[in-house]
Amino acid sequence: MNIVVVDDDPAIVTMCRKVLGEQGHQVQGFTSTSEALAHLAAGPNADLLVVDYKMPELNGIEFIQRAWQLQPKLRVVMITAHGSRELQGQAAETGVHGLVLKPFTPTELTRSVDTAFGR
Repeated sequence: MNIVVVDDDPAIVTMCRKVLGEQGHQVQGFTSTSEALAHLAAGPNADLLVVDYKMPELNGIEFIQRAWQLQPKLRVVMITAHGSRELQGQAAETGVHGLVLKPFTPTELTRSVDTAFGR
């Protein structure tokens, strides 16, 4: 799969790229929502977006909505340190396929990606 990871924490982006890359996926990582949107607008279609909820430019929900305007078939896994019921409901209403709470393990990340694709 072609996966795009967006988180303002470079360590999270690096970890996700490593874990998902070891699973055989092609992974692009970004710490800026504007750079990630430019990539989605110009690049090949992505299969999955792994995106943090709390970022400086746009929050995860706002980013996802803009990403879907560019690539409507993207599946989405949101990662967050703020796993309130309100956010879980908002993510589900938006159409997010999975929510992973920080800190997370490589297994939790992999499981969420698999779940997003019904595996």
